[in-house]
Amino acid sequence: MGIMSAHRIQTIILLSILIFMMSFWVSVQAAHEAYIVNHTVSNDLKLGKLMGELREEYPSLGKPRKYRVFLDVSVPDIHALDVWKIRDSTGKYLNGSGVAIGIIDTGIDYMHPDFYFPNGSSKILAIWDQTLDGRPPRGFSYGYECTRNVIEDNTCPERDTVGHGTHVASIAAGTGRAGKYIGVAPGALLIIVKSGYPACNGTQWFMDEDKIIDGLYYLVEKAREHGLRLVINLSLGSDLGGHDGSSAFEKILENLVDEGVIVVAAAGNSGDEKIHAMGSLNTGGKTVLKWFIPPLTYSFGLSLWLDHGDEVALTLKTPSNISIEAPIINESINDVLVNLKRNVYDTGIEWLLELSSNRSLPSSGWALEIATVKTEGSKVWHAWISSDTCSSYREGFLPGEGYDISQNYTIAIPATSHRVIAVGGYTTKNTWINYMGEVLNTFYEVGEILEFSSRGPTRDERVKPEIVAPGSVIVAARAASEKYSRLDIDRFYTVKHGTSMASPHVAGVVAIILQFNPNASYTDVVKAIESSARWSEKYGERPNNIWGWGKLEARVFYNVSIRLMGLPEDIVTTIYVNNSSINASINQPLEKFFLKGSTQQIRIQKTVELLEKNVKYVAERDFYLVQDDQQIVVNYIPEYYLEVESEIGGEHGSGWYKKGEVAVFSARRYLFPSGLQVLFKPIYRLSGWIDEDGRILQENRIVMDKPHKVKALYTEDYSLLYIGWTIIFSDIILTIIIILKYVKSRREEPQT
Repeated sequence: MGIMSAHRIQTIILLSILIFMMSFWVSVQAAHEAYIVNHTVSNDLKLGKLMGELREEYPSLGKPRKYRVFLDVSVPDIHALDVWKIRDSTGKYLNGSGVAIGIIDTGIDYMHPDFYFPNGSSKILAIWDQTLDGRPPRGFSYGYECTRNVIEDNTCPERDTVGHGTHVASIAAGTGRAGKYIGVAPGALLIIVKSGYPACNGTQWFMDEDKIIDGLYYLVEKAREHGLRLVINLSLGSDLGGHDGSSAFEKILENLVDEGVIVVAAAGNSGDEKIHAMGSLNTGGKTVLKWFIPPLTYSFGLSLWLDHGDEVALTLKTPSNISIEAPIINESINDVLVNLKRNVYDTGIEWLLELSSNRSLPSSGWALEIATVKTEGSKVWHAWISSDTCSSYREGFLPGEGYDISQNYTIAIPATSHRVIAVGGYTTKNTWINYMGEVLNTFYEVGEILEFSSRGPTRDERVKPEIVAPGSVIVAARAASEKYSRLDIDRFYTVKHGTSMASPHVAGVVAIILQFNPNASYTDVVKAIESSARWSEKYGERPNNIWGWGKLEARVFYNVSIRLMGLPEDIVTTIYVNNSSINASINQPLEKFFLKGSTQQIRIQKTVELLEKNVKYVAERDFYLVQDDQQIVVNYIPEYYLEVESEIGGEHGSGWYKKGEVAVFSARRYLFPSGLQVLFKPIYRLSGWIDEDGRILQENRIVMDKPHKVKALYTEDYSLLYIGWTIIFSDIILTIIIILKYVKSRREEPQT
């Protein structure tokens, strides 16, 4: 009996340990879902020429690069609710309406209520399930496409068994019809590509790069077909490559951005992993770089990058103490296929090590001896590693002499692209109650950067990420086909975390930007996001390679209010905003929103004239350059017309005067008759002024309190006429006297 009890106890203990290990496995895998993408050539005819050119430029294209996948509090935290209250130029609220968000992921639960609008129509315009056959989309020879009608009829065979894609789509654009968890851009439309296949007994998800590229062009064509601006969310990334925007995948994304597509990508979850090492080159020196490979790993890659001008000799050291000098081409060592090849790119030289086997690779004993041959470049090397491990922990570099294992330079590819918005993650929530009533929590501190969030810079020293967004304990839609987990809130919602969850927050904000300004360029979008980001001095120098420009802020707009003063209520004036004109009045103040990071020109109609009333209104200032929130008060000063009249001319002073200004006027003071008319007409002499109301003015000035008309008053002055005639008569009399005297004198002269 005692022996049986002991056996029973041992059995119970073993079962408990087994259950604990399984629960731990599920929890870890849920937090570290992975995409693994193999580089192969696209079959899309449209990409044929481009891919051919890229293959020549990128010798490693077709090699296995490993891609890993990376609301309730997060959406309010970025203040999306405030933005939903703003209307666009058509009167619609800013919620992503009229914009498509394209997602390449594990699929979507298209029947989830959160992917339907209140009117019952699906948010999803199309789904291309690359994992099923039967109805390929136009231009492709594989997969199953579901149109919106098929989706709304619930006859699309696509299912999301992992739930990652459903969760991502819900964060970006879920309507919250199944609960309170609304996405960032609930008005946006969705275009979905399901790509890849399950691995590691369903705990991970693998994808092929050529299928991803096909998916990109499918998204672009579908958005163009519907006449919509497109933002693509890529919650995936690879750790192998140059981390400088030089990969073929990143070049394709740049081409799409040049065509008007905005691409957002997860920065990666490798910030706390030992996947990056770097060291210096010294002529004649050697460095031995070591790493470990976890169990249940069947393929492994190491990418060593140098600048042009630096050359090294490499020797691979295996766990069986075999040393092989590079290059190594398809050599089998203890059932491990080994390749170590040199590839030359515009941005540097890559040595790519690939290990693969049908059984789990040896975990320890691996090393790469780096011997410096020439140093004419930066004398710095970088190395990254990645694998397809099904283990609960990742591969990593081991400490050694001559190199550092660094959290920096861990931004995933393609987020290292020059024209892709890289998104890191921070914590907005660290506790929740699951569907069983259990209180669950994480060790992450609210408001702080997530330890696993990858950090920059890029290998070419650009700051990355551009922005950080909520990425921990994100509650969003749960796929019905997804296995139940302790992470679930209920049957409609679950919790996930990672930069995969941060990225769709930014994609939703981009959709709102594109709704607000359908012509916004990539530069406009990036400036708006960076300019509006929230920042704290404790983050250090801005921007930096942990926080980027700061925390995502959905309020990417600034508000300019324009109020008019001094105009009559019934007067309408014109305000010119860039190339558009808007009517405004004192009773209708103008309120305009602009993208942050932009400078706007606002010109006010300088003069409003009411000529029939001899009144006009002149703006004190008629031009403004605005870059941030601003209240503009435009003061219009009335000006009144003074009309000066004079019957004899010479009037001065007619014109416009500001209200309250004293107008001085004048006219001809005298009018003398010309010629002999002076003997018959009086002089007109200025004697005063009279205004339009009949008031006699005491002086030649008036206060302009309204339009005025003044007239010169003249009096007739006959004094000159009298004097003239007096002189004439005097001259006549004098002349007569002179003549008489002359005649008399002549008479009195003696006769000869």
